[in-house]
Amino acid sequence: MLAIHARYRGREIRRAQLVRRSAEALSTLNGVGEFEILGVEDICAVVDSPAALCDTVMALLSDGSWAIGIGVAPGSTDEDHTRASATGALRGSVRAGTVKVAISPKGSSTLESDIAAVFALMGHVLSKRTIEGREATSLVRSGLNQNEAAEELGISKQAMSQRLQAAGWQAETAGWGLAVNLLTRANAGATD
Repeated sequence: MLAIHARYRGREIRRAQLVRRSAEALSTLNGVGEFEILGVEDICAVVDSPAALCDTVMALLSDGSWAIGIGVAPGSTDEDHTRASATGALRGSVRAGTVKVAISPKGSSTLESDIAAVFALMGHVLSKRTIEGREATSLVRSGLNQNEAAEELGISKQAMSQRLQAAGWQAETAGWGLAVNLLTRANAGATD
């Protein structure tokens, strides 16, 4: 079982409203349960699959204002326990853009650090993205091919290709696949 806990670390004055709206929006992602609002800055949800978890983490990393805890409880059906693992991953002070992982019962610390590392790398790619790059990658991620995305933006296929390259689309795609694979292993109870 997988869960995610996110803590808002941005500078929004009306953070409680932003956190509530974010919880509502994230709950609409495929495979994501309803986000529970925990206080003013924290939200937590159970997630159905490694792919849905990666999509959720990517959305939070794209915003740049969230610290993220991932809880993995292989073979568990206890949602409260899995949520507690995600919450436990965020113990102490954490900065925006940080992803921490807790596998429960205590799993491989190497696997935990590998998952955190791949999200750190993807977070770096996302933080360097321009508005044009975000538009291009969003369209391709939604299922459009490059020609369709270029037409949607009113640009040439070559310009679309250049935007995707500058936005680090290949690195994001590779990182996303690696994160899904690592989370799948962790959720299956791998120990190495």
